[in-house]
Amino acid sequence: MIQIAKRGSALLAAGAAMACGLTLSTAASAESTTTTCSTDGPIQGLTVKACVDVTGDHVRVYGTVGSIGISEPPVNPRNVGAQVSGEVVGGALLGSGSQALSIWNNSFTVEGATATVASGSTVRATVKITPGPSGPGGGGTPLPGPTSVSVDVPVVY
Repeated sequence: MIQIAKRGSALLAAGAAMACGLTLSTAASAESTTTTCSTDGPIQGLTVKACVDVTGDHVRVYGTVGSIGISEPPVNPRNVGAQVSGEVVGGALLGSGSQALSIWNNSFTVEGATATVASGSTVRATVKITPGPSGPGGGGTPLPGPTSVSVDVPVVY
């Protein structure tokens, strides 16, 4: 019985040493991610942000779209389209993505693009909101005011 306990303790100690070794090597090689977002843009009665995550030479462009506050029933959801695009300022388009959204007391993340960019570049993320279909909860005719938000983020590594 004592020998079984000694073997068990030895296995636990070896496992702990391996776990510490993996944790240390992983933490030393991991790059941190910096997230920059535009200020909330009230567009078409919604909160809208354009965001860029920078991890080394990789960038992720996305947007968030959600309700301004909590709506009490009976309220129809807002149906809108959201398009997220990313570009290197003065350079290439990184890509875009779009999604039809039905918003009522919730928010969505809309993916744009993920790409590798050169150090010293500035990446622009833009989120554009378009009205959804007419009818209950539909966007119909857009309200006056801005239809998009953008943020410019320098990439330095």
